[in-house]
Amino acid sequence: MPKRLSHEDLAQEARFVFKGTVQKLKAATMRDVKVDNRTAIVRVDEIIYSPEALSNFTGKNITVQLGGGKKIKKGKQAVFYTNGWLFGDSVAVQSIDHEDVAKVPAALATVAADPVQTLAHRDTKTQVELADAIVSGRVTSVRVPSDVVAARSVAVAEPTVTGPVSEHDPDWRIAEIQVDAVHKGSHAGPASLRFPASTDVMWHHAPKFHAGQEGFFMLHKPAKAKVAAAAMLSAPTEDTGDYVALDPADYLPFDQAEAMQDLLGE
Repeated sequence: MPKRLSHEDLAQEARFVFKGTVQKLKAATMRDVKVDNRTAIVRVDEIIYSPEALSNFTGKNITVQLGGGKKIKKGKQAVFYTNGWLFGDSVAVQSIDHEDVAKVPAALATVAADPVQTLAHRDTKTQVELADAIVSGRVTSVRVPSDVVAARSVAVAEPTVTGPVSEHDPDWRIAEIQVDAVHKGSHAGPASLRFPASTDVMWHHAPKFHAGQEGFFMLHKPAKAKVAAAAMLSAPTEDTGDYVALDPADYLPFDQAEAMQDLLGE
């Protein structure tokens, strides 16, 4: 039997967390949802945190595909830990789990004034904790990795030499960062930060850097388990960069310096 996730783990895995009341079981607000005994219509009473796309559903009925194996009754209010699934006239979300409001720790069930900012702050806090190093500075240049340039030249000259480009090709770039200060870990000199320039659905949330951009950079080594698989997709083999940035919270502009200082305890 799989281990039940803690409230904290659920809060980390879910992007849309809300207090809701079950309106109807075995029903949906969208035609595209295949209804079964784990499908429910739930009224969103209060949003705890949310991505922008789901931030305006307070007071509305949505479809929840229930997870976690727990039963729930019509009229019952609970905290739902969910992620977006289908969007249309209404919205459908997939629940990782749900819990009786009274059983959820107050710190995790507190309704925020701005659920979107609350989620962004949580994401930044996570990246701060995971980062191998955190630096502040300025992007001095952005380039295509040198061995990728060479490979593309060969592909143009001899198109049969290389295979087809994946539809999810990250289109890697390397940002050279002038490091002014190190706030976590250790790093000396400039930093080379690899990031996907592609706007494909797989990569469009990743930060896109440009020359002159200033702020805080959360630096992750490419070989680290949580980033290794994505970092290796169509990765350069020689000019790889020192670090990889894949999460939108891997960068924070200087106008959010106070929030960063709070997270770093400075």
